[in-house]
Amino acid sequence: MLLSNKLILAGVSLEGSALAVLTQDIDVPLQLLGFITLHAAASAIIAQLVLLFLPPQYRQPKWTVLGLFFLLAFFVPLLSFITMTAVVLITRFFSKTVIYYPFVNVELPEFTLGSAGIRNSLGEGAIRTRLNNPNLSTEVRVKALLSAHAMSARYSVPMLKELLGDEADDLRLLAYGMLDNREKTLNALIHELLIKLETCHQSNLCQLYQKQLAELYWAFAYEHLAEGDMLTYMLTQAEHYTRAALEIKSDGDLWVLLAQILIKQQKNQEAEAAFDQAIRLGMPVTRIQPYLAELAYQRHDYQAMRKHLQLIPFNNQIPQISNIQRFWLRTPA
Repeated sequence: MLLSNKLILAGVSLEGSALAVLTQDIDVPLQLLGFITLHAAASAIIAQLVLLFLPPQYRQPKWTVLGLFFLLAFFVPLLSFITMTAVVLITRFFSKTVIYYPFVNVELPEFTLGSAGIRNSLGEGAIRTRLNNPNLSTEVRVKALLSAHAMSARYSVPMLKELLGDEADDLRLLAYGMLDNREKTLNALIHELLIKLETCHQSNLCQLYQKQLAELYWAFAYEHLAEGDMLTYMLTQAEHYTRAALEIKSDGDLWVLLAQILIKQQKNQEAEAAFDQAIRLGMPVTRIQPYLAELAYQRHDYQAMRKHLQLIPFNNQIPQISNIQRFWLRTPA
């Protein structure tokens, strides 16, 4: 406080002296030199005074802040005084406190293997058991069927198809409605994307539409919705739009999708080439190894199959793959 009082007194005295020089009857150059010298000294003191009143977090970088307030005080004396007073009041009484937390070591979060999200009250096995048990009441089986609707379509669709021949009308009609609704949803999305693709003139946007179309056509095969000639058609369309998207831009995900389609079409050699291309584009090898192991198994190359299985982490989250690893690599559970 004592220092600030001295600075205020010195600043006022120097500024008063600078103004007094202008009233003296001396040569103009000497008069201007005296005014500028005294005014600059007063401005420097005012800048230092403002710096003292600022909160600590606003004083850095020191010389930059000092220079800013000095220039304001020197070139805009009266207005800068009002501005700097407002700055001091705002920063001291109206600004939020800035808290700097140091870096610390934290423990690893607890991680649970398995699918993320809220799980159904019934597991897949329990749902299948209840649906396939005709001795249970229709109400219990309907509840199990509704639980199946919340499952992934890849696993629920086969169960729904099994119920199409069930003796219970409610179950049969509900299963048919759920299957029909899923097919209509996919067909509506495909129809919408085809319209967008016809009017598309930007290559990156066209590539996006083609990729989405490939994924939707592939969904019919992946979710077991299509069979026979319809399956062949869906796979052909999925391959067509995947290759069309790859012609615009090479993409690792698309090469993996193409390989999956080719496996379903029993074009294993082309599928392996597609997987190799995906790896060259930076796709994680561990993601592709299960497919390569499957292809090696189909051509009865068990040594290569074991090699691919060894490259898959043993803490794999998919139980089926972990069980296959333990069987073929004789790894204890």
